[in-house]
Amino acid sequence: MKFLDLSLKNRYDIYTRTKKVLRKYQKGIISGKLTADKFADNMLKDESMTTYLNEIGIVVSDFRDAYKEYVQTLITIQNDCLTYHRQKVTSYYSRKADYTSIFKLNSILADSGYNLSIPAQYLTEWDVDCIKKFLETGNIDIGNEKIYNYIGRDI
Repeated sequence: MKFLDLSLKNRYDIYTRTKKVLRKYQKGIISGKLTADKFADNMLKDESMTTYLNEIGIVVSDFRDAYKEYVQTLITIQNDCLTYHRQKVTSYYSRKADYTSIFKLNSILADSGYNLSIPAQYLTEWDVDCIKKFLETGNIDIGNEKIYNYIGRDI
């Protein structure tokens, strides 16, 4: 099973559950005491996670490898952000989007029948690029499932 095979809603739900716990154990991950494999194994033993996976029809043993890769991706992104933050340098992941790109994004969103559900000033360059890619392809990159919650259909 591949993580990308899941629906965007299911990916977003797994992302929120994972990210919440990942922040909690940030120190252990940075120090190397908690690896992606250990973290994924512990998450897949958690009752609420296994219940959710069963509800959406995923067998935990089939999902284990895909989830470990996914957790490793999230850890890499988190560590990159923290490294740049400590160096007082903004990274691509955390640099605020400029007004030109937000204006272009709003134009693309309006043309495709979507709107932002969060204020545009909170978007990063990475968020803007991922939203544009989603609008063009219908896919969201692994590790950026949060944008699923950032946009909605116009009614």
